[in-house]
Amino acid sequence: MEGIMLTPRIIVSLASTALLASMGFANGLGPADGFTIFTIESYQANNTDCTGRVAVGGPATYNNFGVGSDLANSDGSRDDLIVAGTLSWNNGQSFNGNVQVSGSANMNNVGMPNGSVGSNVTIDFDDAEDALQELSDALFLAPANGSVSNTWGQLNMTGTDLDMNIFYLSQSDLNPLWGMAITVPQGSSVLVNVDHHAMQLNNFQPVLNGCSASNVLFNFPIANSVQMNSIGWQGTILAPRANIQFNNGQIDGALVCRTIQGNGESHHAPFDGDLPTDDDDDDDDDDNTPYGIAMYD
Repeated sequence: MEGIMLTPRIIVSLASTALLASMGFANGLGPADGFTIFTIESYQANNTDCTGRVAVGGPATYNNFGVGSDLANSDGSRDDLIVAGTLSWNNGQSFNGNVQVSGSANMNNVGMPNGSVGSNVTIDFDDAEDALQELSDALFLAPANGSVSNTWGQLNMTGTDLDMNIFYLSQSDLNPLWGMAITVPQGSSVLVNVDHHAMQLNNFQPVLNGCSASNVLFNFPIANSVQMNSIGWQGTILAPRANIQFNNGQIDGALVCRTIQGNGESHHAPFDGDLPTDDDDDDDDDDNTPYGIAMYD
Protein backbone atom coordinates (compact mmCIF):
# COMPACT_ATOMS: atom_id res chain seq x y z
CA MET A 1 0.00 0.00 0.00
CA GLU A 2 3.00 2.30 -0.52
CA GLY A 3 2.00 5.78 -1.59
CA ILE A 4 -1.63 5.47 -0.40
CA MET A 5 -2.79 8.15 2.00
CA LEU A 6 -5.24 6.91 4.63
CA THR A 7 -8.12 9.25 5.41
CA PRO A 8 -9.79 9.32 8.86
CA ARG A 9 -12.73 7.27 7.50
CA ILE A 10 -10.35 4.66 6.08
CA ILE A 11 -8.53 4.49 9.42
CA VAL A 12 -11.87 3.93 11.17
CA SER A 13 -12.68 1.24 8.62
CA LEU A 14 -9.38 -0.48 9.32
CA ALA A 15 -10.04 -0.36 13.05
CA SER A 16 -13.54 -1.73 12.57
CA THR A 17 -12.25 -4.57 10.41
CA ALA A 18 -9.71 -5.52 13.07
CA LEU A 19 -12.42 -5.32 15.72
CA LEU A 20 -14.76 -7.58 13.78
CA ALA A 21 -12.01 -10.10 13.23
CA SER A 22 -11.18 -10.16 16.93
CA MET A 23 -14.82 -10.40 18.05
CA GLY A 24 -15.86 -13.12 15.60
CA PHE A 25 -19.42 -11.90 15.08
CA ALA A 26 -21.94 -14.65 14.54
CA ASN A 27 -24.33 -14.26 11.64
CA GLY A 28 -27.24 -11.90 12.11
CA LEU A 29 -27.81 -9.70 15.14
CA GLY A 30 -25.81 -11.64 17.72
CA PRO A 31 -27.45 -11.46 21.17
CA ALA A 32 -30.66 -10.04 19.65
CA ASP A 33 -31.09 -12.84 17.10
CA GLY A 34 -34.56 -14.39 17.14
CA PHE A 35 -36.15 -11.71 19.34
CA THR A 36 -38.96 -9.46 18.16
CA ILE A 37 -38.20 -6.94 20.92
CA PHE A 38 -34.73 -6.53 22.45
CA THR A 39 -34.04 -3.56 24.72
CA ILE A 40 -30.84 -2.67 26.56
CA GLU A 41 -32.90 -0.96 29.25
CA SER A 42 -36.65 -0.62 29.89
CA TYR A 43 -39.79 -1.58 27.95
CA GLN A 44 -43.18 -0.08 28.82
CA ALA A 45 -46.31 -1.05 26.86
CA ASN A 46 -50.07 -0.71 27.20
CA ASN A 47 -52.99 -2.28 25.33
CA THR A 48 -50.89 -4.09 22.76
CA ASP A 49 -48.88 -7.23 22.15
CA CYS A 50 -45.62 -8.60 20.82
CA THR A 51 -46.30 -11.83 18.92
CA GLY A 52 -42.68 -13.02 19.21
CA ARG A 53 -40.03 -13.22 21.94
CA VAL A 54 -39.03 -10.29 24.16
CA ALA A 55 -35.80 -9.55 26.05
CA VAL A 56 -35.62 -6.53 28.36
CA GLY A 57 -32.38 -5.37 29.98
CA GLY A 58 -34.12 -3.35 32.70
CA PRO A 59 -37.61 -2.95 34.20
CA ALA A 60 -40.67 -4.00 32.21
CA THR A 61 -44.11 -2.48 32.82
CA TYR A 62 -47.14 -3.85 30.98
CA ASN A 63 -50.90 -3.35 31.05
CA ASN A 64 -53.13 -5.48 28.82
CA PHE A 65 -50.16 -7.04 27.06
CA GLY A 66 -49.58 -10.33 25.27
CA VAL A 67 -46.35 -12.16 24.38
CA GLY A 68 -45.57 -14.92 21.88
CA SER A 69 -48.93 -15.60 20.25
CA ASP A 70 -47.33 -16.35 16.84
CA LEU A 71 -44.87 -18.87 18.26
CA ALA A 72 -45.25 -22.63 18.56
CA ASN A 73 -46.25 -24.09 21.91
CA SER A 74 -42.95 -24.77 23.71
CA ASP A 75 -44.51 -26.74 26.60
CA GLY A 76 -42.27 -24.76 28.94
CA SER A 77 -39.03 -25.36 27.01
CA ARG A 78 -38.57 -21.79 25.68
CA ASP A 79 -38.29 -18.43 27.44
CA ASP A 80 -40.51 -15.95 25.60
CA LEU A 81 -40.20 -13.00 28.01
CA ILE A 82 -36.83 -12.33 29.65
CA VAL A 83 -36.54 -9.38 32.04
CA ALA A 84 -33.25 -8.40 33.72
CA GLY A 85 -35.02 -6.16 36.20
CA THR A 86 -38.43 -5.88 37.82
CA LEU A 87 -41.64 -6.88 36.08
CA SER A 88 -45.01 -5.24 36.66
CA TRP A 89 -47.67 -6.86 34.48
CA ASN A 90 -51.41 -6.37 34.78
CA ASN A 91 -53.72 -8.35 32.50
CA GLY A 92 -52.43 -10.35 29.58
CA GLN A 93 -50.85 -13.64 28.63
CA SER A 94 -47.60 -15.35 27.78
CA PHE A 95 -49.11 -17.68 25.20
CA ASN A 96 -46.51 -20.32 24.45
CA GLY A 97 -43.47 -20.07 26.72
CA ASN A 98 -41.88 -19.13 30.02
CA VAL A 99 -41.27 -15.80 31.74
CA GLN A 100 -37.87 -15.27 33.37
CA VAL A 101 -37.37 -12.29 35.71
CA SER A 102 -34.22 -11.47 37.67
CA GLY A 103 -35.98 -8.94 39.94
CA SER A 104 -39.36 -8.96 41.61
CA ALA A 105 -42.35 -10.04 39.51
CA ASN A 106 -45.74 -8.48 40.19
CA MET A 107 -48.17 -10.23 37.81
CA ASN A 108 -51.94 -9.84 38.10
CA ASN A 109 -54.40 -11.70 35.88
CA VAL A 110 -51.67 -12.93 33.54
CA GLY A 111 -52.22 -16.30 31.83
CA MET A 112 -49.38 -18.82 31.49
CA PRO A 113 -50.99 -21.81 29.69
CA ASN A 114 -47.77 -23.26 28.24
CA GLY A 115 -45.01 -22.09 30.56
CA SER A 116 -44.03 -20.92 34.02
CA VAL A 117 -42.37 -18.00 35.81
CA GLY A 118 -38.74 -18.31 36.87
CA SER A 119 -35.66 -16.23 37.66
CA ASN A 120 -33.11 -17.74 35.25
CA VAL A 121 -31.98 -14.73 33.18
CA THR A 122 -28.90 -15.82 31.24
CA ILE A 123 -28.43 -12.81 28.92
CA ASP A 124 -25.65 -10.40 29.92
CA PHE A 125 -27.17 -7.12 28.74
CA ASP A 126 -23.99 -5.13 29.35
CA ASP A 127 -22.14 -7.41 26.94
CA ALA A 128 -25.11 -7.29 24.59
CA GLU A 129 -25.04 -3.49 24.56
CA ASP A 130 -21.36 -3.44 23.62
CA ALA A 131 -21.81 -6.08 20.92
CA LEU A 132 -24.86 -4.45 19.34
CA GLN A 133 -23.32 -0.97 19.29
CA GLU A 134 -20.13 -2.32 17.74
CA LEU A 135 -22.15 -4.26 15.17
CA SER A 136 -24.22 -1.19 14.31
CA ASP A 137 -21.08 0.94 13.92
CA ALA A 138 -19.43 -1.69 11.70
CA LEU A 139 -22.48 -2.04 9.46
CA PHE A 140 -22.52 1.72 8.97
CA LEU A 141 -19.09 1.51 7.28
CA ALA A 142 -20.36 -0.74 4.49
CA PRO A 143 -20.40 1.31 1.26
CA ALA A 144 -23.73 1.80 -0.47
CA ASN A 145 -24.38 0.05 -3.77
CA GLY A 146 -27.97 1.24 -4.28
CA SER A 147 -29.49 4.55 -5.36
CA VAL A 148 -31.67 6.87 -3.27
CA SER A 149 -34.08 9.62 -4.33
CA ASN A 150 -36.65 11.73 -2.50
CA THR A 151 -39.47 13.25 -4.54
CA TRP A 152 -41.61 15.59 -2.46
CA GLY A 153 -41.33 13.31 0.57
CA GLN A 154 -41.57 9.97 -1.24
CA LEU A 155 -38.29 8.16 -0.57
CA ASN A 156 -37.30 5.57 -3.17
CA MET A 157 -34.42 3.12 -2.75
CA THR A 158 -33.45 1.01 -5.76
CA GLY A 159 -30.82 -1.73 -5.84
CA THR A 160 -29.69 -4.25 -8.45
CA ASP A 161 -27.42 -6.60 -6.49
CA LEU A 162 -28.76 -10.16 -6.50
CA ASP A 163 -27.53 -10.85 -2.95
CA MET A 164 -27.19 -7.70 -0.84
CA ASN A 165 -28.33 -4.14 -1.46
CA ILE A 166 -26.95 -1.41 0.81
CA PHE A 167 -28.36 2.12 1.00
CA TYR A 168 -27.10 5.23 2.78
CA LEU A 169 -29.63 7.83 3.98
CA SER A 170 -28.51 11.28 5.07
CA GLN A 171 -30.63 13.74 7.00
CA SER A 172 -31.44 15.56 3.76
CA ASP A 173 -32.75 12.32 2.23
CA LEU A 174 -35.29 12.06 5.05
CA ASN A 175 -36.68 15.60 5.16
CA PRO A 176 -39.49 15.59 4.30
CA LEU A 177 -40.55 11.93 4.57
CA TRP A 178 -44.14 10.85 3.88
CA GLY A 179 -43.61 7.55 2.08
CA MET A 180 -40.96 4.94 1.34
CA ALA A 181 -40.38 2.21 -1.25
CA ILE A 182 -37.55 -0.33 -1.62
CA THR A 183 -37.09 -2.12 -4.97
CA VAL A 184 -34.46 -4.85 -5.25
CA PRO A 185 -34.01 -8.23 -6.98
CA GLN A 186 -36.26 -10.99 -5.66
CA GLY A 187 -34.95 -12.63 -2.50
CA SER A 188 -32.04 -10.27 -1.89
CA SER A 189 -31.15 -8.79 1.50
CA VAL A 190 -31.36 -5.07 2.26
CA LEU A 191 -29.31 -2.93 4.66
CA VAL A 192 -30.34 0.71 5.08
CA ASN A 193 -27.80 2.82 6.99
CA VAL A 194 -29.39 5.97 8.45
CA ASP A 195 -27.17 8.94 9.37
CA HIS A 196 -29.54 10.87 11.65
CA HIS A 197 -29.67 11.53 15.40
CA ALA A 198 -33.45 11.93 15.78
CA MET A 199 -35.95 10.13 13.56
CA GLN A 200 -39.68 10.72 13.12
CA LEU A 201 -41.54 7.99 11.22
CA ASN A 202 -45.19 8.98 10.93
CA ASN A 203 -48.29 8.05 8.94
CA PHE A 204 -46.99 5.75 6.21
CA GLN A 205 -46.09 2.15 5.42
CA PRO A 206 -42.92 1.21 3.51
CA VAL A 207 -43.55 -0.67 0.26
CA LEU A 208 -41.21 -3.60 -0.37
CA ASN A 209 -40.61 -4.91 -3.90
CA GLY A 210 -38.43 -8.02 -4.26
CA CYS A 211 -37.72 -8.41 -0.53
CA SER A 212 -39.67 -9.28 2.59
CA ALA A 213 -39.74 -7.62 6.00
CA SER A 214 -37.54 -10.37 7.43
CA ASN A 215 -34.78 -9.54 4.90
CA VAL A 216 -34.64 -5.79 5.55
CA LEU A 217 -32.54 -4.15 8.28
CA PHE A 218 -32.61 -0.42 9.05
CA ASN A 219 -29.45 0.52 10.95
CA PHE A 220 -29.55 3.70 13.11
CA PRO A 221 -26.04 3.79 14.64
CA ILE A 222 -26.11 7.40 15.92
CA ALA A 223 -29.83 7.83 16.65
CA ASN A 224 -30.73 8.66 20.23
CA SER A 225 -34.45 9.16 19.55
CA VAL A 226 -36.87 7.38 17.19
CA GLN A 227 -40.56 8.30 17.16
CA MET A 228 -42.97 5.95 15.39
CA ASN A 229 -46.60 7.04 15.11
CA SER A 230 -49.49 5.63 13.08
CA ILE A 231 -47.10 3.61 10.93
CA GLY A 232 -47.07 0.12 9.43
CA TRP A 233 -43.32 -0.51 9.46
CA GLN A 234 -41.71 -3.27 7.38
CA GLY A 235 -38.29 -4.54 8.48
CA THR A 236 -36.07 -4.71 11.56
CA ILE A 237 -34.74 -1.58 13.25
CA LEU A 238 -31.30 -1.79 14.88
CA ALA A 239 -30.90 1.34 17.02
CA PRO A 240 -28.86 0.28 20.07
CA ARG A 241 -28.42 3.85 21.39
CA ALA A 242 -31.98 5.06 20.80
CA ASN A 243 -35.06 5.53 22.93
CA ILE A 244 -38.10 4.56 20.86
CA GLN A 245 -41.57 6.06 21.30
CA PHE A 246 -43.95 3.72 19.43
CA ASN A 247 -47.67 4.53 19.29
CA ASN A 248 -50.71 3.65 17.19
CA GLY A 249 -48.93 1.47 14.68
CA GLN A 250 -47.35 -1.88 14.03
CA ILE A 251 -44.04 -3.33 12.91
CA ASP A 252 -43.45 -6.51 10.91
CA GLY A 253 -39.87 -7.07 11.99
CA ALA A 254 -37.89 -6.55 15.18
CA LEU A 255 -36.96 -3.59 17.36
CA VAL A 256 -33.47 -3.56 18.91
CA CYS A 257 -32.87 -0.41 20.93
CA ARG A 258 -32.18 1.15 24.33
CA THR A 259 -35.78 1.65 25.52
CA ILE A 260 -39.33 1.38 24.17
CA GLN A 261 -42.47 3.10 25.38
CA GLY A 262 -45.96 3.10 23.85
CA ASN A 263 -48.79 0.97 22.49
CA GLY A 264 -47.27 -0.05 19.15
CA GLU A 265 -47.84 -3.66 18.10
CA SER A 266 -44.87 -5.88 17.17
CA HIS A 267 -45.31 -8.83 14.80
CA HIS A 268 -42.92 -11.76 14.81
CA ALA A 269 -40.65 -11.38 11.74
CA PRO A 270 -37.06 -11.34 13.07
CA PHE A 271 -34.30 -10.41 10.66
CA ASP A 272 -33.28 -13.44 8.59
CA GLY A 273 -31.25 -11.89 5.79
CA ASP A 274 -27.52 -11.56 5.18
CA LEU A 275 -25.31 -8.77 6.51
CA PRO A 276 -21.86 -7.45 5.51
CA THR A 277 -20.58 -8.61 8.91
CA ASP A 278 -21.79 -12.21 8.57
CA ASP A 279 -19.21 -14.98 8.51
CA ASP A 280 -18.75 -16.31 4.99
CA ASP A 281 -16.81 -19.53 4.51
CA ASP A 282 -16.95 -18.99 0.76
CA ASP A 283 -15.28 -15.57 0.93
CA ASP A 284 -12.29 -15.70 -1.42
CA ASP A 285 -10.81 -12.37 -0.34
CA ASP A 286 -7.22 -12.82 0.78
CA ASP A 287 -7.58 -10.32 3.60
CA ASN A 288 -10.83 -11.96 4.77
CA THR A 289 -12.46 -8.60 5.46
CA PRO A 290 -16.23 -8.30 5.93
CA TYR A 291 -18.26 -7.95 2.73
CA GLY A 292 -18.14 -4.48 1.25
CA ILE A 293 -15.94 -2.86 3.92
CA ALA A 294 -12.97 -1.54 1.97
CA MET A 295 -9.48 -1.57 3.48
CA TYR A 296 -8.50 1.43 1.38
CA ASP A 297 -9.70 3.45 -1.61
